[in-house]
Amino acid sequence: MSSTVSTAKLVGAFQGIDGQLCYALFEQTYDMNCRPHNPKWNARQVGDLATTMKAIFSYASSCEGGMLLGAGGRAITPEGYIAGWLKELENPVRLHDRKIALKVADCYQAPIANGDFERVKNVLLALGRNEIVASLEAGEPVMVTLHSDHDVLSAIYDGRNAGLWRVFPAYDVPVNGIRDASLGYKPQKTKGYQVDVPRAMKINEADCNLLMPDDEGNWRCAGWAYSIVGGFVRSLWEAELREPGSYRSRVKAYRAGIENAACMPKGAKVVVDTSVKLLSYEQSSVEEALQKFSHQTVGQEVHMAVPEDRDQLYYLTRLSPSCAKWVITERGAQVQTQQHGDIAAMTQLSLLG
Repeated sequence: MSSTVSTAKLVGAFQGIDGQLCYALFEQTYDMNCRPHNPKWNARQVGDLATTMKAIFSYASSCEGGMLLGAGGRAITPEGYIAGWLKELENPVRLHDRKIALKVADCYQAPIANGDFERVKNVLLALGRNEIVASLEAGEPVMVTLHSDHDVLSAIYDGRNAGLWRVFPAYDVPVNGIRDASLGYKPQKTKGYQVDVPRAMKINEADCNLLMPDDEGNWRCAGWAYSIVGGFVRSLWEAELREPGSYRSRVKAYRAGIENAACMPKGAKVVVDTSVKLLSYEQSSVEEALQKFSHQTVGQEVHMAVPEDRDQLYYLTRLSPSCAKWVITERGAQVQTQQHGDIAAMTQLSLLG
């Protein structure tokens, strides 16, 4: 897989005819495995402030694993990437109203791709825009405008299922547009807020997988460190809206808690609940593990001792967290809790310093 390189950012802003303040995200990028490296502008998504922040933090989550890089292909952190967008949000470019034609077609640059129409239909019906759905189903184009139909455009071009580039071509990106700080987002930074450190355990010093407790306190395999941190970044947008300026400390503390996680103590076991319905590939992983390891059946549960060999651990980490929990000895759990407290204290001190 290739990494994407981000070379520039731009935020466009406008006030809808209903008074709603909206933003459009534009980013200049290129793919590392495509040569020559010619950065091109790309319209990502459009929506209100909440939708925009959710998109920014979602994009930023890709930085943790190196799938999204900075100019020149340098590694960047999610918090550094987010800071770049927030700076653009403070002083955006004013977006003038424009007509946009919506049409369903079977081509790469179709405003609405055939394969995406079912989703689009559902979101439009949820907005009560039945007339648009009827026209699109009849194969007719529908003309909307940016300022009056921003809710429709935001629902369709959310930057995840479909990009705004489908109806906002690169040559129209307002790179030389007039800045208007009155449309910007520049909240006063929150001075006091709680920064939490996650509870986590490394499965093995030589393995990238970590365990984390679920809502009931059961340890489950949560995946690799970069993926766990990325998931946290993706979920952080609401906290940032509540407490502006807190994202950097929160990400730093969370990453430190994951990186400094203690190793799982010896004597642990994996308990598989066979009553949980699994997908076919998940069931295959369970059956493969049962063939590899000696086990004991207790009611609807299968108990397997955790091996110390890293290669054997692979088969247990593949088990779906929905059915497999990792049971730690009581003494091991006490030691891990103490270590978590020490890590949390050290992290809080480093943030205060």
